[in-house]
Amino acid sequence: MEKSVVNKANIQVKKVEIRDHAMVSGYDCAENGVMDIHSGAMDIYLVCVRQGQLQLQVSFIPHPLELTSGEAFFLAYPKGSWDVKLLSKASTAFYTMCMSASVLHKMINPSFDDQQLEPVHRMNMKDLMRLIPIGPAMMNCFDQLLYHKLKAPFDAMFERAKFLEIFSQLMESSFGKPMDACPVSMSPAIEMKLNKVRRHIIEHVDEAPDPDRLAVIYELPRNTLREGYRFVYGQTIHQFHSDYKLESAMQMLNSGEYLVKEVAFKIGYQNPSHFITAFKKKFGHTPKQYFKQETASL
Repeated sequence: MEKSVVNKANIQVKKVEIRDHAMVSGYDCAENGVMDIHSGAMDIYLVCVRQGQLQLQVSFIPHPLELTSGEAFFLAYPKGSWDVKLLSKASTAFYTMCMSASVLHKMINPSFDDQQLEPVHRMNMKDLMRLIPIGPAMMNCFDQLLYHKLKAPFDAMFERAKFLEIFSQLMESSFGKPMDACPVSMSPAIEMKLNKVRRHIIEHVDEAPDPDRLAVIYELPRNTLREGYRFVYGQTIHQFHSDYKLESAMQMLNSGEYLVKEVAFKIGYQNPSHFITAFKKKFGHTPKQYFKQETASL
């Protein structure tokens, strides 16, 4: 299914095949790198950036796509074979997930008939190709799927379960929002500015966001920022920031590179005990309990 060519040796690759479902791959780029993907008409790709910056030059899209940390994009072109060149900046990590169109349809609707995919020119996947915000919790799922240490026969069971968890979250994030009309006029320019606000919050996760200041920086009326953000991302700015920083904490703990106190300071807590309380309230256990639990499972 996946036909990729890595053009730079400084890209580390880890692949896991989910039998009868998909190929999931993780890429770590120490320096600037290039990768080419050659895909068929019935293939669907997800490209998700864990950290850094990635440019996608897609054969059927006239302009390059720019993805940064916490962003993903589905790619599909049912009219014929297509190519994409991925140009990564140094210290970029990203994931790809490749599956066939029939697998995607069957996962959403088990009674789906493959014949409904014919002829291919009648397919319309325009709605699939959209920028998707990805949180640290889903990044953890990718990492757990790719880098666990379970042995057969339990490894395949674990990998399939993690894949289904990722897939269901992706579908919910992409298509699970209420379809009520947005209370503000939502032009592409406004959506782009809202995405820049989201990036700003992620890049300054250790700072409490100030909606008034963000509205000035990104030239948005305050009401447009507040209501538009809630409509696009399903949360208020402060809810998103609170969830994102605690999920980031989970990701840092999962890496095993930081002490609890260090994680607390990195995400903006001056008092580690306040961080421990917030973490337990969200996840049901303290950071140390979580770390022990994750270590035991691996």
